[in-house]
Amino acid sequence: MELEPKVAKLIVKSLKDFINHEINLFDTSGTIIASTDTVRIGTSHEGARLAAKNQQTLTIEHDNQFKGAKKGINIPVLFNQSVVAIIGITGERTKVEPLGNIIKKMTEILIRENWIQLTNFHQRQNYHSLATMLIAPQRDDSLAAYLASLLDIDLERPRILVIGKFLFTREKNNLNYEKLLHTIQSHLHIFPGSFFSLINQEICLFFEKQEEASLIPLLMQMQKDISKRFDRQMSFGIGGLAETIDEYWSSYEKAQKTVNWLINQKSATISSYQEMDYGLLFVGISAEDNKQLQKKVLGSLTVEEIEQFQLIFETYKRYNGSIMKCAEALFLHKNTFQNKLNRITEKTGYNPRNLSDFTVLSAAFMSYRLSNLER
Repeated sequence: MELEPKVAKLIVKSLKDFINHEINLFDTSGTIIASTDTVRIGTSHEGARLAAKNQQTLTIEHDNQFKGAKKGINIPVLFNQSVVAIIGITGERTKVEPLGNIIKKMTEILIRENWIQLTNFHQRQNYHSLATMLIAPQRDDSLAAYLASLLDIDLERPRILVIGKFLFTREKNNLNYEKLLHTIQSHLHIFPGSFFSLINQEICLFFEKQEEASLIPLLMQMQKDISKRFDRQMSFGIGGLAETIDEYWSSYEKAQKTVNWLINQKSATISSYQEMDYGLLFVGISAEDNKQLQKKVLGSLTVEEIEQFQLIFETYKRYNGSIMKCAEALFLHKNTFQNKLNRITEKTGYNPRNLSDFTVLSAAFMSYRLSNLER
């Protein structure tokens, strides 16, 4: 294991906060890779090289006792029982020797913590790479097999894919994703065969078939925990069972359509693709057909007008056409609300009060919402 200069610099900075002496961190060849005396970075130190070679602390009695050396002590730093670096403290022997063991232990702890963080990061990247490959219709099978072997995942087992999305995505930039990762992991640890990754601001979970009976209770608890920790509601869409690796992408597509429909309905619930009814009509429409529908019905409107008219229309639908209830819900006079309904008719050519026009408007607004979710 070799220390990166950036990590070495952070270690030296952390140690400097505890002692009032110059500190140097050497690689095993005796080259200074980080120091509180930045002028010395990149120079060689024979004493440090000997300390690494002999795996013993070396005391420097006076400056230039060894080439490039200043008086102090050089202490081998161990990781997995091997010397990975040398930590040097500059100063009088009587003052720096008592600090030697403490600084050695602190350095080893910092190196171990960095190694754990780096290992976790690489593992997370591997999960992300594998998950991204598995949800695609085409993939590199050899690379997928290699990543799965690194993560000890058996890709021959049938799995169910689940997609989790926050109900209000406008706040996603303020989310602590590190904390979210730990929250999800805390629930999945009971299922050693399952794994997950964050892909495009959504949680993509892979559950083994035998875990299906526990799936809903687990997602409900996860949903509750996320709501409590992040003060946000999350919807979960469950795809179909993928019997083989070639069907993973299909399960993902179904989970994606399901969760998008839940988001469209502003429903922070858990549902499966098999439970969908008329929502299948909308999530199954091609992007081109959606675009054509929106152009025909909403094409003359600005984005701001679409948002305003959608609120009026959805309120009208929610209260089953009751002008009085709609006006009360939006804190408007009933005549004002009726004028806004009339405005929808004027701008689109479709009258919300007419049943056939109502259906077209409902489909257009629903198509618009779904298209925004998929962007």
